[in-house]
Parts: sequence; C-alpha cells; structure tokens
Amino acid sequence: MVREVSKSCMDSLLTEIVSSYCKRSYADKPELAARRIEAIGYQVGHQLSERYTMKPPRFSDHLEAIKFICKDFWSKFFKKQIQHTDYLSNVQNTL
Repeated sequence: MVREVSKSCMDSLLTEIVSSYCKRSYADKPELAARRIEAIGYQVGHQLSERYTMKPPRFSDHLEAIKFICKDFWSKFFKKQIQHTDYLSNVQNTL
C-alpha cells in the first residue's frame, strides 16, 4: 500500500521547518539563513541527481542529458510532465 501526503500538508511542513531553522539558528542574520537554506537545497539536489543518474548509461551529448532531465528526472520528482516541451525542440535545433 502506497501512502501519500497531500501537497499542501507537505508545503506547510517544509515552511515550518524552514521558519524554525531560521529562528533557532540565525535569528539575527536572515540573509545568512537564506544562504544556508539555499546551500542545503543545492546539496540535496546534487545528491538526488547523483543517485538517479547512476543506473542509466553515460550521456553521449547534451541533448540526451536534457531529454533525461525533461522526461525521467522531472516526472520522478514533480509527478508530472514538464510544462514547456517546446524548449526541448529549440535545444535540438541549436545543437
């Protein structure tokens, strides 16, 4: 059985986590808190991209990497297709 959490509940939880983190750790330095949270997001994104690109074979060109991001990677994390697929055709034309 798969358990799912509504998006609004997840958004509220993340908002509270960030707010609590800022108040406890960086109450007097909000710009430092923002930089730290951004760094955490970057690190998490980097780790997830490393994890999900281990199994597929190496990309031979930029177009294959962009296709992977737009089709596989995006749908795994956001549970929907990417909105602007015309971007992919524009990239194909420039490469």
